[in-house]
Amino acid sequence: MKKVSDIINIASLLLVSLIFAGTMAYGKANEPESAPAASYTEYSERRTVIPCGTPFGIKMLTDGVVVTDFGAVNSSISQLSPAEAAGIRRGDIITSVNGVDVRDSLSLAAAVQLDPVCTIKALRGENELIFTANALESDKDGEYKLGMWTKDSVAGIGTMTYYDPETGYFAGLGHAVSDTSSGIKMPLLSGEITAVTITDVIRGAAGTPGELCGAFISSVEIGTLTLNSEYGVFGKCTTSPILAEPVEIAHRDEVETGKAVIYSTTGGMMPEEYEIEIVSIDRGSTSPVKNMTIRITDNGLLSRTGGIVQGMSGSPILQNGRLVGAVTHVLVNDSAMGYAVFAENMDDEYRSR
Repeated sequence: MKKVSDIINIASLLLVSLIFAGTMAYGKANEPESAPAASYTEYSERRTVIPCGTPFGIKMLTDGVVVTDFGAVNSSISQLSPAEAAGIRRGDIITSVNGVDVRDSLSLAAAVQLDPVCTIKALRGENELIFTANALESDKDGEYKLGMWTKDSVAGIGTMTYYDPETGYFAGLGHAVSDTSSGIKMPLLSGEITAVTITDVIRGAAGTPGELCGAFISSVEIGTLTLNSEYGVFGKCTTSPILAEPVEIAHRDEVETGKAVIYSTTGGMMPEEYEIEIVSIDRGSTSPVKNMTIRITDNGLLSRTGGIVQGMSGSPILQNGRLVGAVTHVLVNDSAMGYAVFAENMDDEYRSR
């Protein structure tokens, strides 16, 4: 192992644990027929960015509220949830109730009181749906309720993949921030990022994914979120998260099987370099974030974490001096194995918005 760089020192800690979903995968790694040989075409456009590997905290408000579960409102009347009976599903995003825009769980509860026969607008994927639900009076507090649990914010920790010093924009996670129960991508209304220090590691093992635990350094906001997408989270930093030399972003056809390294932080705030192997490459993958299968080979990292753990999502992968990808998932039945997304895919997403 070797130190990658020093990062900015900021104080004031708030203890949290890592909660982001989307970092686990089950079963065996995909085995593509055969990855095309890398082609070293002389590309005219070579983007350079700073690879990070630094942990960062995310505080995100959702655009609408996400339905996470259902329950009975008044068991003496019915065991059913009025919302579930109306056809609403886990993962639906409630945007309006009784003509009132819903921005958070409190505004949802207030809108239900206007008329117990509720007209509800919700998003399911790309489709807007309208439901009619008969709210019931709660036997606990006398308010009308729809019998559903909702989420209007998310907080957690991930790893920053790269920073663009020319624009101030960053990319991280390598996958979307999603609801843990439904897997639905959380719709971003607004968000901020803060510095983080890693305080502990829960080691991963076969069948039990590990986890990084950390503390928000919440006294200073270091950036804002502008996009939560399948390829990761993107936004703008107020200052560079790390002092390091820029590297080129590799094109997809330059990535090859064999040795590579990742930058990741498993203690404190300073990323370190660890050896990995790119086992296979699937350039035609239908999954946007499972372009490569990787294996951790660094004995130091295997000893400390057991392999890939939750919170390492976004750790940059470098090969032949270029940024080739970012860690996205761990295989639950083999924590030394996981998936990664092409860095070029992440960068294409960032530049297309």
